Amino acid sequence: MPQSMATARDIPVLITSSASSSERRITPSWTIAHLKTKLEPVTGIAPSSQKLTLRLPDQQREIPIEAEDEDGVEVGRWPLVPYAEIKVISLNPNPISALPPLSSVPKYEMPESKYEALPDTVRAYKKDHQIGRFDPAAPEIQERKVREMWNEVEERDITPTSRCRLSDSSTKRGTVSFVGPVPTLPGPPGAPWVGITLDEPVGKNDGSVPSGERYFQCGKNRGVFVRAERVEVGDFPELGLEAEGSDMEEI
Repeated sequence: MPQSMATARDIPVLITSSASSSERRITPSWTIAHLKTKLEPVTGIAPSSQKLTLRLPDQQREIPIEAEDEDGVEVGRWPLVPYAEIKVISLNPNPISALPPLSSVPKYEMPESKYEALPDTVRAYKKDHQIGRFDPAAPEIQERKVREMWNEVEERDITPTSRCRLSDSSTKRGTVSFVGPVPTLPGPPGAPWVGITLDEPVGKNDGSVPSGERYFQCGKNRGVFVRAERVEVGDFPELGLEAEGSDMEEI
């Protein structure tokens, strides 16, 4: 159930959508309907097509911001805290946005020294509350996480040339072609990624990453980089060959 807010002062939050991300201030006394009108010029999504969710800092769960009477319910009923994220999802499968493509919009880049000096930013908030990389224990936590990820690789016996499949898809099978860090991909430095050459062209790349570095060679859309927990090593023949073998055994 939505919780009540004890304060009516403006709250700095992060507004995100599929096409934009920005820091804004909202007033808890706004109704949901009024908030949606404020978000239209920010996201390019019409109020009638907006679905809103709230995610608190350092939490993964998303809380829907919705009510039967959006003109009468204030957003302050939700647990708004500084730098929570309000995600705006378009319910229109074919949205027509009046906003120009982001690539064509000139972008202002604030000098790092100026941003560092500002008192009311996401970074300043994280520093004050010792969140994320500003947590004194962050290096130790990160090192432990990297060790656990490498242990996962060893425990699953993931090595180059091993046959495997992705544990969340019985039809995605292939051969391990790379195991190691990929600095330009998300995650803690030194953490392992598993590069797989898939049997079918249902992957994301050809063994290279978006920044251009190549870690293994395979055909177009036959490569994928995943974490070890998604990889199951075993005697997994190609699906077509498996089917042919079964037929021969039945004859």
